Amino acid sequence: MMQRSFAPDPRWFQVLFQAFFLAYGLLFLRWSPDWPYYITIIGGCLVFSYIAETIRRTRSARTKHPNFPPLTGNPGFKSWGLSILISAMGLCLLLKTNHLYTALLAAFLTVISKYILRFKGKHVFNPSAFGIAATILVTKDAWLSPGQWGNGAVLFFLVLTLGTIVVTRVQKLDTSLGFLLTFAGLLYWRQVLTLGWPQDYFFHSISSGSLLLFSFFMISDPKTSPNHPLARILWAVGIAVIAFYLSAFKWLNNTPVWILVAAAPLVPLLDNTFRANSFEWQRKDPHHPGTFLFKFKQHFMRTKTRKLAAMVLMIAMISNEAMAFCGFYVSKADGTLKNKTSQVILVRDGDRNTVTMYNDFQGDPKDFAMVVPVPVVLKKSDIRVVDQSIFNTFNEYSKPRLVEYFDQNPCEMRAYDYRLQGAVPGMSLNESVVVGFGSSKKRGVTIEAKYLVGEYDILILSAKESSGLQTWLTENGYKIPTGANEVLEPYIRSNLKFFVVKVNEEEKKKLPGNFLRPIQISFESPKFMLPIRLGMANADGDQDMIVYAFTRTGRIECTNYPTISLPTGKNVPLFVQNNFGSFYSNLFQHQWFGAGKSVAMLEYAWDVSPSNYVKCDPCIASAPSTRDLVQAGVDWASRRKDPDDEDANRPAKVYFTRLHVRYNRQAFPQDLFFEETANTTNFQSRYIITHPATGYFNCEAGKKYLDELKVRRRDELKMLTYLTGKTYDDWDVVAKTEENKNIPAADSYAAAAQAIRKTPAGNGRVLIAGIGIIGLLSVIGLGRRTHRSTPTS
Repeated sequence: MMQRSFAPDPRWFQVLFQAFFLAYGLLFLRWSPDWPYYITIIGGCLVFSYIAETIRRTRSARTKHPNFPPLTGNPGFKSWGLSILISAMGLCLLLKTNHLYTALLAAFLTVISKYILRFKGKHVFNPSAFGIAATILVTKDAWLSPGQWGNGAVLFFLVLTLGTIVVTRVQKLDTSLGFLLTFAGLLYWRQVLTLGWPQDYFFHSISSGSLLLFSFFMISDPKTSPNHPLARILWAVGIAVIAFYLSAFKWLNNTPVWILVAAAPLVPLLDNTFRANSFEWQRKDPHHPGTFLFKFKQHFMRTKTRKLAAMVLMIAMISNEAMAFCGFYVSKADGTLKNKTSQVILVRDGDRNTVTMYNDFQGDPKDFAMVVPVPVVLKKSDIRVVDQSIFNTFNEYSKPRLVEYFDQNPCEMRAYDYRLQGAVPGMSLNESVVVGFGSSKKRGVTIEAKYLVGEYDILILSAKESSGLQTWLTENGYKIPTGANEVLEPYIRSNLKFFVVKVNEEEKKKLPGNFLRPIQISFESPKFMLPIRLGMANADGDQDMIVYAFTRTGRIECTNYPTISLPTGKNVPLFVQNNFGSFYSNLFQHQWFGAGKSVAMLEYAWDVSPSNYVKCDPCIASAPSTRDLVQAGVDWASRRKDPDDEDANRPAKVYFTRLHVRYNRQAFPQDLFFEETANTTNFQSRYIITHPATGYFNCEAGKKYLDELKVRRRDELKMLTYLTGKTYDDWDVVAKTEENKNIPAADSYAAAAQAIRKTPAGNGRVLIAGIGIIGLLSVIGLGRRTHRSTPTS
């Protein structure tokens, strides 16, 4: 009898799972497919690796003629291409760039780190981590998006399961668990035990896709981690501790990746202290009694243990979905004030934050008051009131828009024309609104500062505990519901202050009209966030927030929720023009629901610098002026050059990002945290209607045009359903007589809708996902086909 063992190279599992996660992001997380970028990264890595391996082999053979590595056979591709393919897939999953040449540079740096930065036969740095870090530092044209993976129970389960398969096959589960358990434990200590956040806040943090992918697919790299198991655990725990400290106390983003690169030179020292054999990519029976995988299966994969693990995972996922946060509103007597919408302007310049809050309060001004958590005690010079018109300017310029085009009659060759129409009205406010104002009493509450700014009386409060602040508010005329301390306590423990505003009636009488001007505050803080959890107490159900953000470097993104671009540039039926506002409302709701609700939607992003004369395409309103930008807090937009001021001489670049966030207590367990990115790609939500040609179509070209019109209208109706989830029958269709009088009934929208109803529906995404899962299970099953007996001849 002859024994034949079949044990596939574990690197193929990692490539397969990385490809699976890329497909998951494209199909289910709604990433914008960037195929030229993926081809550049993967192709660049393979080409550079082939060249580098050729040089290495030629030098080793000491020959003048190139010694090309084999492309096929055994080891063939695996000897030079398989490991770098894993690194290339890591770049595709994590790194973002504005230009393809930057992506090519990242591929080059990744390969260079693998072949040049070596010590005793091991490359010092994790290739993909080094390529990411070096590209970001060298070019300022690349960035990481930690929020792109979201924080879902399904993703948590997938990464945990598939990641465990990979790391057990390379015997590095100790590294992944050492890092993940330490990091999660520190998060729990900080978020739940120290600050008092509810459990869903913590679950949202540890279910981050970026954190899990790092734990199982980057830090576990067997060629760049210590050889000895104890050294690996100590190394992983050290990285977790430092990464946690920098993220929790210094408010830095993507700290695990940066610390992994910084800690790489320690690996040779650990290998010298803890002696063990170096890891080699070689065929080894994973079911041999001496392997780690065998021991793992023996102890952890028994039937009872598997059932218990499944129950734990299921409970964790159910808890993650079901835990909701109970907020509260504050009001005087028995009144209830609730908000549904808000507008806020954020300006970020280094650690300088400027926040402008739109005020849409309706009622007697003496009943108005507002409470906002702030990170520092504000000075009077940090607070001012601004003109309400800047919100209208920013909204009108950046809101989603409808573009009209007009077909030419091929039989008449009339002149081409187009018009633009903007729609979608602006939004309103959402802070924590209260009524009443009273004198301070001790109760552990301190009035840190007291100002009169414009028509507002302002207090800056601090408190030692939530119950004291709750008592203080109650004794001063504020009605606080039971359990309010659950909302206040984490902010107090985070050492946040409370910015309390009410209207000064005497100053208000000096102003015309009955509206209240927006309030603007500025402060220095590494925290780039909006504390929305307190504001949730003032609304029933879903709330909407429009964020107008301005930075020097590029777009802003959420770091703890995905930032998704809304579908744009889509052709929609002509009747959408009748009620574009209703169309966009349905579109946003449908896309928001389909994306999982816990997302921020991008509606506009552009370079609106005074020196840039093209700030939209097309434009539907006047661009924000330099005066508007400066009033919003973009003070660098008007700085004059000063030979002694290096900061003032920098180009006055201003990047404008508009985010639309629809949130509730269940979908948003955490406040909104942001980061500046190097992403300078222009974007705007725009939708296209095309008016049919008018006149007679009695020529051959006219008949062809009508056939094309019929197909186009079917496509427009399908796109309408994709965007809004609604069919033709859900809309009020009003056709313009002049435009449609010569259009045959067979080419109408009604006929197109009837034809669509007769077409069998399909779900390509489900089909692709099903094929992917079947393929995944098939490959996993390969590992079990070992030691198969064959008869001898």
